[in-house]
Amino acid sequence: MDQLHQIPQAQKLLKDQAALRQVLSNPDTQKVLAQLQKTDTSQLQAAAQAALKGDASALNGILRKLSQDPEAAKAMNALNKKLSK
Repeated sequence: MDQLHQIPQAQKLLKDQAALRQVLSNPDTQKVLAQLQKTDTSQLQAAAQAALKGDASALNGILRKLSQDPEAAKAMNALNKKLSK
């Protein structure tokens, strides 16, 4: 969790609970989460744990695979634009 505090967008969301709720209720977020739920949960959990320890390669692989789905890719791009503001 300490690594999240080093990412400016994550810092902003962690400090602003209303913004975090807004992002989580966003339809694009829901699309991405629905696609992630189709991922093997143990694989996703292991990738997240590795990313927290500094190795994001497995998580990047999951996100690359997810981005191959046109709907998920569109939702991810929309979220990225929203979070970059």
